[in-house]
Amino acid sequence: MSKFWPHLRKLLVFQFKLYLDAFRDLFLSALSLLAFVLDAVLNLSGPESFFERVLAFGRSTEKTINLFNQYDEDEEEGGTNVDSILKDVEKRAGEKFRKPKT
Repeated sequence: MSKFWPHLRKLLVFQFKLYLDAFRDLFLSALSLLAFVLDAVLNLSGPESFFERVLAFGRSTEKTINLFNQYDEDEEEGGTNVDSILKDVEKRAGEKFRKPKT
């Protein structure tokens, strides 16, 4: 089991990230349509437009999810990412199950 676990964990983390990424894409799709309409109504353009802000948010969530592990966790500038959250959850769960029952 010990040789099998790292591969299974990698698969489960990837699947979880795929679901997060899909949810994020659906959310950004609706948000981008709203941003476009607001920009058109308010006649906004450039970096301060709502649409550009949605794009910036999308780029930041790309690093947070890190679906294909293309971003080094150590290079992250103090931000929390999915990998660090999952490692923390796994560590806490392991500690809870290893505690002797009294």
